[in-house]
Amino acid sequence: MTATMKFSEVITNFQMSRAAVRNGPVNPRDYSPSTRTGLNILGTLPQGSILFGMAEDGKPLLLSLTDPHPGSILVTAERACGKTHFLKMLIQAAALLKQPGEVEFFVLTCYPQDFAHVDAPNHLQGVWSAEDESASELIYEIACRVETPAKRQPTMLLIDGLDAILQLDPIAQKNLAYILENGPQAMVWPVLTANANMIVQWPDWLACFHTRIYGRVSDPNTARDLTPNPGAPLNRLLPGTQFCMREKSQWLKFWLPTLPA
Repeated sequence: MTATMKFSEVITNFQMSRAAVRNGPVNPRDYSPSTRTGLNILGTLPQGSILFGMAEDGKPLLLSLTDPHPGSILVTAERACGKTHFLKMLIQAAALLKQPGEVEFFVLTCYPQDFAHVDAPNHLQGVWSAEDESASELIYEIACRVETPAKRQPTMLLIDGLDAILQLDPIAQKNLAYILENGPQAMVWPVLTANANMIVQWPDWLACFHTRIYGRVSDPNTARDLTPNPGAPLNRLLPGTQFCMREKSQWLKFWLPTLPA
């Protein structure tokens, strides 16, 4: 199932220069719009939505957190191709909203230091190490939110790396599988990042994600294992800042906004 993404009717001034990309190396920051620019143009994002990126036509790409159809979300690419940056961008974009605290974020990772400088006190509820016993408690608490949602506030569980899942004990993994299957219906949105060559080795976990967002994958065999759909531009994406996904039987490419300094 592909994601149900909604586009703003407001067109930004950002347009990618295709000729520059063809003619030689480019600095991704020269072509990535800033998060603050996109939000300034939108003003306040629609209630219960989050910024995912900027489409090639210059429109902000939004995900409605009140529409469960996209299901759990996988962000996969080669190593060092922007997966962690993707998660940090989600948090930072939410922190720039005019209504603080609208979306809560919980981060599970094997490398908590990667999120040490994310400044979003009204949104980021904490960063848990997958190797700590408290990780299992976090997964249980989120699963309880899914089972008996006490409030209609969007929650995003960001899991940075398939390794974080594999570190969990069997009970926590079972609770996580429950979240992946049922979370979006309760406005609890799991977003997992995974190295492309690893996630294809764990088909049971791969099958849990209805929406798959791809960064650069240069190996054709891995790309074919990830998506059987023809025309996937995975080997042509700019590492670290450009991603794509299937939308209405077509491949949609988009850019990550740069985080403010």
